[in-house]
Amino acid sequence: ALAGCSDNEPQNAAVPQEYSSGEVLEEADPQGALDEIYKTIDMKGLEDADDTVLTEKFFIDTSKLEEYYVKYSSGRYGVADVFILKASPEDTPSIRESLEQVKLNRMKEFENYDIHNSYGIAQNAQVFEQGGYVIMLMLEDLDGAREIIDRYIP
Repeated sequence: ALAGCSDNEPQNAAVPQEYSSGEVLEEADPQGALDEIYKTIDMKGLEDADDTVLTEKFFIDTSKLEEYYVKYSSGRYGVADVFILKASPEDTPSIRESLEQVKLNRMKEFENYDIHNSYGIAQNAQVFEQGGYVIMLMLEDLDGAREIIDRYIP
């Protein structure tokens, strides 16, 4: 069934939303997207980033971020990085530039240490804006991750 436009509020508006396959959420759920993406990734060395990691390892100015959801790999077992960053509209361009630089730095990191095709994965990483977030997907299954992002961050 397809949802249509109506003047009436849905009767189940107060009921928490269940995530079914293919369902697009009305409000962004970046943490849900991150959790869903990593359900199928079995890799050692995956970590959640905090302010220190974002600043010292990835050179992202966290003072420009309103919120962030970041999981990254150590690189010793391959690469599987997802950055979902929310900045104010005036800071969005510089945050996007920062993610483009993260992509370049990861490519350099894996250029001579290409474990599990990490260099190719870094090279093909996608940086884009969606739903008020700046997102970088650096994963083997970009299409699958993009579908999840499309559902969780409309």
